Formats: sequence, C-alpha cells, structure tokens
Amino acid sequence: MAEVTVRVLREDHRGALAAFLDSRPDTHLFLRANLAHGRMEDDGKRHDGTWVGTIRDDGTITSIAALFWNGVCMLQTPAHIDEILDMLAAAAPRELIEMSGPTAQVERALLHGLVRDRSLKGRHDSSVMTLALAQLGVPQPLDSGAVGVRPPMGEELGLVSEWHAAFNEEVFGDPRSAESDLKARQWIRSIHDARRGGVATVDDKPVSYGAITGSLDDTVNIGAVYTPPELRGRRYAQCVVAGLLRDAAGDGAKHACLAVSKEDAMAQRVYTALGFRPAFDWTIARFFPT
Repeated sequence: MAEVTVRVLREDHRGALAAFLDSRPDTHLFLRANLAHGRMEDDGKRHDGTWVGTIRDDGTITSIAALFWNGVCMLQTPAHIDEILDMLAAAAPRELIEMSGPTAQVERALLHGLVRDRSLKGRHDSSVMTLALAQLGVPQPLDSGAVGVRPPMGEELGLVSEWHAAFNEEVFGDPRSAESDLKARQWIRSIHDARRGGVATVDDKPVSYGAITGSLDDTVNIGAVYTPPELRGRRYAQCVVAGLLRDAAGDGAKHACLAVSKEDAMAQRVYTALGFRPAFDWTIARFFPT
C-alpha cells in the first residue's frame, strides 16, 4: 500500500493538485479557479491561499483543504480530514470565517477542533446545478423582448447595491448595517467594473439582478441572483440568468453552474426550467469572529 503524507502544498505541487481537483466531480469551480489564478501562499492577494493535502509516495494528491485570502476554507477531503485540518490550522496565517465543500465533508469538518467550539453564524445547504449552455432554455419573456437584460447603469448601481445587501440578509442571515451595506456597494462595484453583472429590465427599469461570480476555462458560475419580493413570480430571475448565460456563450463559455438552496423549491424550478440539473450537494458554514 502506498504511503500517504500530510503536508503543506507548494508551487511544485500545482500540477498534481490540478489533476486531483479535476478528477473529483464534486469540486466547485471556485476551488479550481483559486488554484488557477492565485498563488499557493497567502500574502493577502485575491485567490491566494494556504493549501494542505495528502500525497502518496508516487506524488499523487488524494485529499486537500485550503484557507484563502478572504478567510474562506474550501474542502475536497474524501479522506484524512482531521490530519489535514490540524496542519492547516497550524500553517495558515489568518482566521477561518467560512467553510464550504461537499455537504458530507463539511459535516465531518464541523466536528474538528478547528471549528467545533466556534459559534455558527449560519449554515447554507445547497445543490450545485450544472448546465451545458448549448441546452440553455431561453424564457419566453426574454426571447420576445418583453424583458431585457443589460448591465446596470448610473444610479442603478445604488439600487442593485441595496438589493445585494438584502440578498445577503435573506440568504446568509447577514443583518443590515452600515458595514454590510458598504460591503454590498463595494462588491457590486467590483462586479460592475469586471463587466459581470446584469439586470433584467421591464420598460428599461431594473426588476432583477444576477452576476457571473466566477469563471474558469469555458465555465461560468452564476450567483447573487435577487428579485425584490414584490416583483417575484414573474420569471425575472430566470430572464436575468438566461441573459447573462446567453452573453457568456457568445464570449465562448460552454458550461455553467450555480448553487441553489435545498429549501428553495421555487428557485430549483426556475433553474430546472432553464436546463440546469443537480450535480452534487454543497454546504457553506459561516462563523462569528473569535
């Protein structure tokens, strides 16, 4: 039997790490994108992180966890989770504020001493759904032109910032405050500057918002989809997602993914109607600061 060693992973492990992540169908795009775009050492820059994993004596990586520049720990730990988290706690230069990964792995990790005694701010159990963009079903209101999709403009950025703060409160339980509103404005501005956000419009007035929140190779991730409560039930969220994906396909994307709450049957129906199908379970656990 091959010997397995737990160690901090460095740049010379990048190829083996990419091969491992690509071999796991329940690896989120965010984990692979951070590897592709960041350094395997955490200096606080976007995508950078501390990576710990198990390596066989032939150089094959079999399990990993990473703590990134933003305090988010992501898991792909089919085995040796306790040993990996022990080393990650010792090696990472920052506090963990969020953990995400395949649901069964997060449940095991929540029993580890790294987070076992931390106060849980919230837990978000979801299904990651995937779609081949060639199979995208365009909603009739978008196809007919009754609903348009375009980037937000001018003062609309303030409106969608309000929506994003409301989204964070509704989905993740983040209470509204001056700080949370500022973070929402900063996030919307960064997405806007990257030309990755869109609004569904009726008579050129925004009625729903969505964004491409990650991309890698020919795949995009859709997130932050929000429709004000008084405007729901009119297929606006469907339209903004379809519009973003139609544009992404025009730019060469071939696949899409998104996460939808296990408890949100309506959202599941919305995305199923576009052609999305469940791929794997995914959980986000958020913690109060220590």
